[in-house]
Amino acid sequence: MNAREVAAAATARLKAAGLADAQFEAEVLAREAAGISRAAYFAGAVLDGPARERLSAWVARREQREPLAYITGYREFYGRRFAVGPGALIPRPETELLVEVTLREIRQGGTRAVLEVGTGTGAVAVSIAAEEPNARVIATEVSREALRYARLNAAAHAPQVQLVLGDLAAGVRRADVVVANLPYIPSGEIDALEPEVSRWEPRVALDGGDDGLSLIRALIADCARRLRPRLLALEVGFGQAAAVAALGEAEGATASVMNDLAGIERVVCLRWG
Repeated sequence: MNAREVAAAATARLKAAGLADAQFEAEVLAREAAGISRAAYFAGAVLDGPARERLSAWVARREQREPLAYITGYREFYGRRFAVGPGALIPRPETELLVEVTLREIRQGGTRAVLEVGTGTGAVAVSIAAEEPNARVIATEVSREALRYARLNAAAHAPQVQLVLGDLAAGVRRADVVVANLPYIPSGEIDALEPEVSRWEPRVALDGGDDGLSLIRALIADCARRLRPRLLALEVGFGQAAAVAALGEAEGATASVMNDLAGIERVVCLRWG
């Protein structure tokens, strides 16, 4: 059977499991299982027995709502392929805005050291360093499991990134720019999220405390009172931008907000001095 015929059967299984993008995901899984390009897929490449067995096993995992990225082992981010798996938050497209903000700051001049707090797979820090190899980029992460993926990704794309195991910015003495996509989901809302998130992604990468802002609040305070970066850029959840901006202003910062491609207020920029 060719790849498209096998993928059609996989699509039916994924649709029955309630997946909205069943056809697209079946195609991705079929191509990955066979190790073929998209062009070969549409040209009628044949899936041999081992590839069909691999695909069937992967579809079974997806039927249990395991994230597609955990099954394939990667996620595309800012034009690069990043290794990802259980124990690490899957990079989201909207987080690319943090990379854009930081690159703009670097290119305007005066930025020598960039710190990403809570790097996860390293997608943001590694993307920044890969785009601007002369910048000094440090990234911290509290999870050893996530840091394992960050090391793989740094080795693949930007080996000059300095990765540090530690809580927030505690192990860093100075930075010109600090960026962070910290956990911002209120504790009581996590179980109501889609199963791919609530059942599979690490809670430590999701749980922002009672109001979702516990770690964000702590980082703002640390930046205001100790690090004093020129810019702190924070990714926030839907409806949180005004509250986060107010936290920064209470610590003497000037706040501005940037929208993502969906028009959602996604990144709060805080500046001191």
